[in-house]
Amino acid sequence: MTKKINCRNSYWDSTLNNPVSYPPLTQDLDADVVVVGAGIVGLTAAETLCREGKSVVVLEALCIGSQVTARSTAKVTSQHGMRYKGLIDDVGKDNARLYAQVNEAAINEMEQLIAREGIHCAFERKPAYLYSTEASAVRSIKAEAEAAASLGLPARLTTDIQAAIKVEAALCFDNQAQLNPVQYLSGLAAVVARKAPVFEMSRVTGIEHGEPCRVKTEAGATVTARDVIVATHQPIVPDGKFFAKAFPFSHSVVAAPLEASRAPGGMCITSGEPSFSFRDDASGSQRYLIAVGPTFKTGVAEAEADSFRQLERFVRETFGIESPAYRWTNEDFAPMDGLPFVGRATSGSPHFFVALGFNAWGITTGVAAAALITDLIMDRSSPCAELFDASRIRPLKGGAEFLKGNVQAAKHFVGDRFGIPAEDVDLAPGQATITRINDEKVAVYCDDAGTTHAVSAVCTHMGCLVGWNQTDRSWDCPCHGSRFDTDGKVLHGPATSPLEKVTEG
Repeated sequence: MTKKINCRNSYWDSTLNNPVSYPPLTQDLDADVVVVGAGIVGLTAAETLCREGKSVVVLEALCIGSQVTARSTAKVTSQHGMRYKGLIDDVGKDNARLYAQVNEAAINEMEQLIAREGIHCAFERKPAYLYSTEASAVRSIKAEAEAAASLGLPARLTTDIQAAIKVEAALCFDNQAQLNPVQYLSGLAAVVARKAPVFEMSRVTGIEHGEPCRVKTEAGATVTARDVIVATHQPIVPDGKFFAKAFPFSHSVVAAPLEASRAPGGMCITSGEPSFSFRDDASGSQRYLIAVGPTFKTGVAEAEADSFRQLERFVRETFGIESPAYRWTNEDFAPMDGLPFVGRATSGSPHFFVALGFNAWGITTGVAAAALITDLIMDRSSPCAELFDASRIRPLKGGAEFLKGNVQAAKHFVGDRFGIPAEDVDLAPGQATITRINDEKVAVYCDDAGTTHAVSAVCTHMGCLVGWNQTDRSWDCPCHGSRFDTDGKVLHGPATSPLEKVTEG
């Protein structure tokens, strides 16, 4: 039996009572659709396709409710930061309105599903605020408010964000929502499992396209199906070369007990840089604040530490929180043209579907993606199929800079491998470093018990050098976002193979 990896360390995990485990896949199966990845996209698509009468198999590489969706703030909102004015400029008003509509519709769809299936996940309607404390930002917030309102969104200007912060201007989206993501995914998985087999610890390592397709797992079992949905945040196969079209970035996240008198009355995010996002949660035994700090480059330890310093200063000055009870990071992918890639991975793969590039707003957009993929599998037209077309070639404003930055990042981190000195490793418990041992680049970690763990520092995806994530104690690839635990096991793709273990000496 496949050994489980410890992949739960966020505040949300503490609120899940009696988590359900699903077995690993140990035998070959046949289905109409195989869903790879049990986050918001995968489970939503599985549930919808089951209701459409399709036979479905769900494969999750780790534990359901432990990856990106379950490590987010879980704001269920169409308010995606300073989004709509730029979107109108880039793709036109009709397409911007379509983006707004599918995200608004996703809120209602989730609410209906939760009510229909009796999922207990603290779903609660609340306003979402985009605000600034700087007078210089008032003009841009007003322009964003006008753009959002022109698209039919529930947008209005205000100077009251229902939090103990004096703001110069704020954009409020009324009737948005929030929920507990781990409880939601756990409940949704249970709904799916009543109609379709669900498997955990069943990492997919290869997909053969054809009619039918064949999905192969690490343990050797195969699922044969007409259609395959890869909902792994970044595809684990090279089709479409999405690793070059959506670049990884990470966030610092903290959670701490919060006095009721300090609780915000809605979900809030700042409009400028550094960006801070926060909301409260009362799904556990007491009320908590969940706050997110500035983005940082995945796998860059100094940037990670700086993001947490800024975030912890913000929650201390704003909410009087001296020491957060939980600290973790979450990773997202920014698409090169600002819109997610959803649909057939390539024009030549009619039965292979992907969904990625949600740019930190994957709750509602993930639900919209699942609906789009369902429509495509059911041979129905979808209003957003062209807008989100995964095989599109549509460079928009910022696309050239994205490509330039991504190439430079890859060159930088691959090039750094040649400047690593060989040195004796003498680490204190909890410390990690990258060094050279027997002319190999090695990632070395000393655990709390003083035991050293040494693995290759070269990412198995495309050969970039991994970096240390001190908060989650993982090795993260700055180039394409793969993540590994301290023994080299894959936590997050696109890599599917572990980092090789290294024997010192």
